[in-house]
Amino acid sequence: MNLKKDSFLQGKKYQIVKVSGQGGFGITYRAKQVALNRRVAIKEFFMKTLCNRDDATSQVTVGSAGSLETVEKFRQKFIKEALNISEFNHPNSIRIDYVFEENDTAYYVMEYINGINLKEFLNNSGGRLDEATVLGLMKPVFESLFQIH
Repeated sequence: MNLKKDSFLQGKKYQIVKVSGQGGFGITYRAKQVALNRRVAIKEFFMKTLCNRDDATSQVTVGSAGSLETVEKFRQKFIKEALNISEFNHPNSIRIDYVFEENDTAYYVMEYINGINLKEFLNNSGGRLDEATVLGLMKPVFESLFQIH
C-alpha cells in the first residue's frame, strides 16, 4: 500500500528510499531530494482503513463513495496541520519545507533527523527509564509545545 522504493514525486524532485513508519492516517518515508542529494522525510496522507493505492500508477483511491467525504475532510486537516507547523520555528520542532498534492493525496516534506525513535530507545535501555532520563527527554518536547500553544 505504500509508494515503491525508488519511485519519484514532484517529477523527479524527490526519490523514495524506504518506509520509515505507518499509522492510521499516514505513511512516513525516508527520501532523497535529488537536486541537492539531501536526505528528507516525506509524510503522505493515507488513511489505511479507507484508502487504496493503484500499484501501477501510485494513485490513491477511496474504497467507497460514502468514505470519500471523510477522507477529504481529514486530507484538508492534514494539509492545514502541515501549513501551521511550517510557520513555526523552534529548535525542538521539526521543520517542514514543502507541502504538495499528488497521486490524489497530500504530502509534506520535512527535514530528516538521523537517530532512533522512542521505541528503539526504550528497547535499548531495557524498557525502563529513570526519572532524570524521562525529564531530560521530555523537557525539550514541553518547551516546543509551550511555544506552539
